[in-house]
Amino acid sequence: MVSFLNSKPRKNNERKPPSIALRAGIIGGMAVLLFAVLIFRIWFLQILSGDEYVAMAEDNRTRFILEEAPRGIIFDRNKIPLVENRAGLAVTVFPPALKDPEKELAELSQIIGVPLEEINHQLELHKEDTYRSVVVKKDITPEMKSFLIERIPLYFPGVDIKKFPLRDYPNGTEASHVLGHVGQIDEEELSEPHYEGYKAGDEIGKDGVEFQFDKYLKGIDGGREVEVDAAGRPKSDIRNIKSQPGNNVVLTIDSSIQKATEEALSWGIDLAHEKKYPASGAAAVVMNPQNGEVLAMASMPTYDPKVWVGGMSDGAYQELTQEGANDPLLNRAMSGQYPPGSTFKVITAIAGLQDGVVSQLTDFTCTGVWDVLSQPFKCWSSHGSVDLRQAIIQSCDTYFYNVGYRFYQADSLGMQNWSRQLGLGRETGIDLPGEAVGRIPDPEWKARVGETEIDRMWMPGNSVNFSIGQGDILTTPLQMASVYSSIANGGRQVKPHVGMRVEDQVTGKTAVSLAPEDSMALPVSSENLRAIQEGLAGATAPGTTVNDTFVGFTIPVAGKTGTAQVSGKADYAWYIAYAPVENPQYVVAILIEQGGGGGSVAAPTARRVLEALFPQPAAPPATG
Repeated sequence: MVSFLNSKPRKNNERKPPSIALRAGIIGGMAVLLFAVLIFRIWFLQILSGDEYVAMAEDNRTRFILEEAPRGIIFDRNKIPLVENRAGLAVTVFPPALKDPEKELAELSQIIGVPLEEINHQLELHKEDTYRSVVVKKDITPEMKSFLIERIPLYFPGVDIKKFPLRDYPNGTEASHVLGHVGQIDEEELSEPHYEGYKAGDEIGKDGVEFQFDKYLKGIDGGREVEVDAAGRPKSDIRNIKSQPGNNVVLTIDSSIQKATEEALSWGIDLAHEKKYPASGAAAVVMNPQNGEVLAMASMPTYDPKVWVGGMSDGAYQELTQEGANDPLLNRAMSGQYPPGSTFKVITAIAGLQDGVVSQLTDFTCTGVWDVLSQPFKCWSSHGSVDLRQAIIQSCDTYFYNVGYRFYQADSLGMQNWSRQLGLGRETGIDLPGEAVGRIPDPEWKARVGETEIDRMWMPGNSVNFSIGQGDILTTPLQMASVYSSIANGGRQVKPHVGMRVEDQVTGKTAVSLAPEDSMALPVSSENLRAIQEGLAGATAPGTTVNDTFVGFTIPVAGKTGTAQVSGKADYAWYIAYAPVENPQYVVAILIEQGGGGGSVAAPTARRVLEALFPQPAAPPATG
């Protein structure tokens, strides 16, 4: 047995100390690990992410100052500027340089008169462009510029003032509805395929020619990349990208004819007032019937397009859209829809002749009242026995009542079909946005919109009313000008257009032709068309519906009056003419809302336009 008597007991608190080698190993391992992590981090930053951090460092010391490209100039056919550019001033904000954004932007809002919500909205739209200045106010006054420059260094370190190209209208309100205006692209437009490649803040055409030919008028923006100090102040240029102005657009509009047409419309409204009619709006189209070129398009009331420059204020917009303003933003010439009245009778005549409902020699007796149906229909006079030519010359309602009733009896939609063939009930295809299509009523339409069983039925009276351009039919002045162009040119349908060509901004050479394709021949016999032309030529003689309007006018004129009835309003006055009769160069369509009779108001207005187209010799002085 082994004895333990000689072994010494170990004290409870006695421990064996670790070896020095172990300690050194642990410390060394930790050091190696730390160095490995540090080396890996340095390798990651310099090798893997080096370019990214270099770029971030560069961005922190640079700023890109956008230089907006001027839009192209819009000329009339004689190269007279209708829209050009002027140098303006804009207030910009560079968000990273703001010290106290909430306070500084609130104070800036008060100074420049832009709501804080709108400023923040603009900054939000450009949040992806972190290092670009954002335009928050355009077209500031020199006084505002001076006021801001004194305060920017101390109070608005992120605010700057720069030059900005703005649209200018040398002829004031002339052709404002045709030209349109520009504005900043909105979020909805940015998402549309049409604006692919555009960016927040871009100026785009919003209406009229500015919208239609935006891709030609818009230039390519440039800018300056500059080095800035810690406060965001530019120190030196790094690189410059020169902007490229947009191309110029030449229109078919003739500035002198446009001015004369607008003056004639104002005169016509005054004439209606003298005759105690509450005329408040008017429209006119002057068109070349041979090729569809629109030389003038006018709408009253109008507006000054400069209200859009730099952004329209809420007050200005309310003034234009308030009740009683009579919708000055509406282009009545192509977007206003009206019953055409007796100007429509030429279409009824074409339909009747072409479909064999009547012949050129068919006559009807007018006693002043057509009482074939239970409800009598009145004619404006008692014309006796009239054939087609005389019916057009005298604007005899009774003749056309009979034509319309014959179509009804034959269960024929000939009047509707020919209306559509001649261009009603659809767009003419003019190169401007917002064209109205009008309405050609027929049994299918009535069955769809009628509220009661009787309302949904096509009755004899519907065809009778339709035959004289009344009832539910709606047309635009541009559509009616197009119809009369087809009559004037011998049966060709031409597409109305305002664009002539695009010119290179630098060379001035034609880059794109904007003229539409060739015209289309209508299936109307030359004999039938000639009968209608003779009726229109005879309708300008003294004693007809135009009275003595064209007495002394040296150029033969063909034309037709229209007095359209509108429920709850005074009659609308129409007159459509073309001249010269044998070789038509111009079609003139006039509409005056609540202007009374076409012969007493619209026809004299048309003569004033024709006098501008064909200057008349001065009247000899009176002798005593």
